[in-house]
Amino acid sequence: MSIEYDIIMDKKLVLAKGSGVITGTDVMEHLAILAMDDRYKAPMKKLVDYRSVDSIRISPEEAYAIARMKVRFASAFTGERCAFVSPMDDAYGSSRVHQALVNGIGLNTEVFRRIEDALEWLDVILEKNHGEWLSKRCT
Repeated sequence: MSIEYDIIMDKKLVLAKGSGVITGTDVMEHLAILAMDDRYKAPMKKLVDYRSVDSIRISPEEAYAIARMKVRFASAFTGERCAFVSPMDDAYGSSRVHQALVNGIGLNTEVFRRIEDALEWLDVILEKNHGEWLSKRCT
């Protein structure tokens, strides 16, 4: 899987990092695993770091399937604030499509090009070891 994550319990924060090529299957597997993770206690904040992504290959059909999956898991993700960090144009565009598709189901999603802006929007300060996790994992 091209998406790994960790949960920082004291910050109620999910750190997810994608790398290489991200597919619709990768995203759906990530969501299913996260929804069943006992450590995920809504509402949570989520930082999705796509700075190490080479490309995103999600068809329009898969994009809709991902949105439907989020609707199906809406009770697990209630109140989630999700910030995508997508500096590259294709990842940014794909993240914006996702944002539009989940708009209105109670999941507050924003897309940023810089991680500093995403952290500010989430109102999160990462400890040094968490920043190192983001920079070293999935590379």
